[in-house]
Amino acid sequence: MDPVLAYVWLSCCSNLNRRTKKFLVELFNGAESIYGSSDSELEGCLEVYCEDARQRKRWGFHLDRNLEDARNCMTRASAMGAWLMHYDSPEYPALLREIADPPMVLYGLGDPSLLLRRGIAVVGTRRASSYGRWAAFQIAARIAECGTPVISGMAEGIDAEAHAGCLSKGTGTIAVLGTGIEHCFPASNRKLYRQIRQEGLILSEFKPEERGYASYFPLRNRVISGLSSAVVVVEGAEKSGSMITAGLAAEQGRDVFAVPGNINQPNSAGVNRLIYDGAYPITDLDTAAAALGLSSQRDQRLRESLSAEEMRVMDIVKREGMISRESLCTQAGIAAASVASLVTILELKGLLQTSGTKIVVAK
Repeated sequence: MDPVLAYVWLSCCSNLNRRTKKFLVELFNGAESIYGSSDSELEGCLEVYCEDARQRKRWGFHLDRNLEDARNCMTRASAMGAWLMHYDSPEYPALLREIADPPMVLYGLGDPSLLLRRGIAVVGTRRASSYGRWAAFQIAARIAECGTPVISGMAEGIDAEAHAGCLSKGTGTIAVLGTGIEHCFPASNRKLYRQIRQEGLILSEFKPEERGYASYFPLRNRVISGLSSAVVVVEGAEKSGSMITAGLAAEQGRDVFAVPGNINQPNSAGVNRLIYDGAYPITDLDTAAAALGLSSQRDQRLRESLSAEEMRVMDIVKREGMISRESLCTQAGIAAASVASLVTILELKGLLQTSGTKIVVAK
């Protein structure tokens, strides 16, 4: 049996929850073996695992092995140029596989290689303030400068700004949908949906044609946090989807960051509470990147792009700590005009800064 078909079938089985599906897949070493096992055999395994198995036994446990729904999902995905990835695929994200209730199947439009890279989630309220939108865009841009994908839910407000900030730096972003991949929700983000499909990745665990229900969005949030090494919450009320994501992230062992907000604004109550409870506060634009070691990755990427002369100037300034232009000219063996030009270029790249007549490494 085709393993992809088997996993799509399993993902469509509505009478098994996601935790139970993971238990059975690991017990039977794959969805194909689950499909080939009898209901009584599966029921016996579930009696050991699930307390509610006895209740199920009262009306009889049965898995529908009709493959029509699964084949339809695969056909629809293929028709729109989407790819499928199942739980046992080598490319399946390792962090997502670790959570208690991972998706059995992921449908994607765009670049699947983004799932192999370390990602950071940036989430928040749909009803974002101008400050929140600015912060989400700028934080996402700083993360993207390090070559790290930003993961969010493509909702209005903070999510949309986070995706846009990541794309502005030429780094792919991952949008995890609470609907099937055939649908753009909200419709107002259709332009963003198309851009992410071309330059990043649209991802969903739901059937391609699913329009989504209110219960799907908390499920979507666990995938956002599950894919991420850390979660940044920009704005959110105390009872909101972004707080659900933060809670899931903590349960999954992820670091949680929060942007402090105005104590007079309801949409800041959640993030301020997170900080009170121990989340890392982001008090400047470089905090998230530095705390996760992303700044060093950015510096390494910049250093690799330097010319031989730029590298020589950087090495001298780093060795001296602080140096005058005259001394730098002497040690580098470069003319004063060329040194001035090199220092300006390195300042623009954010690697050096000048203080009066002295040159130092940028903080």
